[in-house]
Amino acid sequence: MTFFRRAYSVVGALLLLEYLGQFYLIAMAIFTLGAAHGSKNPHTIYTAFKNADTFAGIHFFEGMVVIPITTLVLIGLSFAARHPRKTTWQTAGLLGLLVIQALLVEIHIPVVSALHALNAILLVSLGSWLLWRNWAFRRQPAAAVPAAPPPEPEPEPTAV
Repeated sequence: MTFFRRAYSVVGALLLLEYLGQFYLIAMAIFTLGAAHGSKNPHTIYTAFKNADTFAGIHFFEGMVVIPITTLVLIGLSFAARHPRKTTWQTAGLLGLLVIQALLVEIHIPVVSALHALNAILLVSLGSWLLWRNWAFRRQPAAAVPAAPPPEPEPEPTAV
């Protein structure tokens, strides 16, 4: 059971890195487009969009393939580690938020699609909290040694 708890911690940390990678990739795409801001040269604008498309494509692939697989593995490890039901349900909640994340991309109403970023913050928050709460590499406090029982009182001498 300790192996699965540690595996849950490692995969949870990997999932958080993947989430942070998503923020990085989309920021790279946005700032790559920003490099062409104000340019009148069509070649510069085309190059900026072509380069940004690479980062956005990796963001899409990681969000639609890599992160769901890692999340499913994490849910399985939650069962294998015999975490409490509450923890397992919260881990499964990551998958629910991920489905909402994908649906927000498909809704082509900017006001609603913008919730994609807020939902990403929820994903990172829940993932971080689960990782912190269930971290298996934390030092365990030393087991308390039970106090020795008090000595028995000596019997009083009886008068004969």
